[in-house]
Amino acid sequence: MWKKFLLVIIVSFLIISWILVYVANGVTSVFVWWSIQAFSFISVFLLVGSVIIFFWKGIFRKRIDRTLFLIILFSIIGAWPVGWFANIGRIAYPADIQSMSPKAVVRVPLNERALIGWGGDQLETNYHVIKPNERWAYDILIPPAEVKSSKLEDYGIYGAKVMAPASGTVVSINNDEKDLIPGLDDFQSMAGNYIYLRIDETETFLILAHLKKGSIKVREGQRVNEGEFLAQVGNSGSSSEPHLHIHHQGKIRPR
Repeated sequence: MWKKFLLVIIVSFLIISWILVYVANGVTSVFVWWSIQAFSFISVFLLVGSVIIFFWKGIFRKRIDRTLFLIILFSIIGAWPVGWFANIGRIAYPADIQSMSPKAVVRVPLNERALIGWGGDQLETNYHVIKPNERWAYDILIPPAEVKSSKLEDYGIYGAKVMAPASGTVVSINNDEKDLIPGLDDFQSMAGNYIYLRIDETETFLILAHLKKGSIKVREGQRVNEGEFLAQVGNSGSSSEPHLHIHHQGKIRPR
């Protein structure tokens, strides 16, 4: 009896959650997306337990009913997102850029010619697409880049001036994290030093991350104009080499 009850729970969660991810909007869809990933770890434990029971019954020649097979099958499906954390079988968060609202048009946050390291709508060109809040994030570089050097100054973008992409109000900053030697991962936070800017026109947020320690020249609550100097590019936070991360986030205020 308990196996049938467990099977109903697994199947119901998978069907309802995947439908909601594609049909629901806003916070509901985002919450369900993260719930699916959290449930994948539960599915791993269910899968391991079911497989152990399966082999135990096989060894002692006990009857293996169809319900156990189905639990194993749907546990495998439920555990699929665990692989995403190891870059296996990942998919983009299901969202259509044309249907997103409100939209923000901003200027490039650098005055120098730059390259897009990661960006766009597809997983092949933008590893951020798996995260709802970074669905269309960009990582910006200035040559020379990807030089595999341990010296920050060898990267063209290190120290480059970051300009306000749009007029708005600075709602949050972090200015105290050290710049890491490229290749090291002893970061304190994912974003490192950052600026959260609330855009005047849309009241949505722009996030500028991995800034140079101590380089931020604006304060929380300050209003800035498009093109105004904000900070310098660094290599703080979870960053393999100096670059500027930028993404547009909805009306949920960043923490």
